[in-house]
Amino acid sequence: MNIAQSTIQELAVNIPGATELFDSYQINYTKQQGLLLKDIAETAKISLFDLIDKLESLLRAGPHSDNEQWRTRPVCDLIAHILENFHEKHRVQLSEAIRLTQKVANAHGDHPNFPYELEALLTSMQFDLEEHMIKEERILFPMMESGMHPSGPISVMMSEHVDHAKTLEQLKLTTNAFSPPAEACNSWTTLYKDLQALYFDLKEHIHLENDILFSSKSELFQI
Repeated sequence: MNIAQSTIQELAVNIPGATELFDSYQINYTKQQGLLLKDIAETAKISLFDLIDKLESLLRAGPHSDNEQWRTRPVCDLIAHILENFHEKHRVQLSEAIRLTQKVANAHGDHPNFPYELEALLTSMQFDLEEHMIKEERILFPMMESGMHPSGPISVMMSEHVDHAKTLEQLKLTTNAFSPPAEACNSWTTLYKDLQALYFDLKEHIHLENDILFSSKSELFQI
């Protein structure tokens, strides 16, 4: 991953912790998402070296560090891994999160720090992600398993990944960075812990697809 030549959008989506780093540098990753990191650093007079160093540290420390093995594995193995460890997992995560949100709302809906919009956000996220995963399972993945690398469907999926990443940031904002109030009950605390796990799992899922499975430069397609 060429960090300097990557857009803010790509870095925000693919590197856990990048959005917090951008916030600390007052880089608006929602309005400047299409700009390259090197151009933003030059315009804002920020040390590009320092930015790249910190982003590389996040990348090494994050869940992505163990994913390089997939670059040399058969595409069918990677797809099976994604289906088992992300698609099915996300379905369970979102269903359970909605159930817990309803439970906490019934008990603490009048609490000033309870995010009343959370259930609607999770329900929308569940619908969008389910629709996205079905398209991969029924159309794109079978094509790729047969040896194809269809750029059209892949570009659609990557565009939808951007939308998923934006929703994750909205989820983070809605839950105060997954931090329940001090007096939160066990269910509320568990809910935010589970949502934080979903946040990082979906980011890792997106990284595996964008940077390895969907990359035409991947060794998966150099056979």
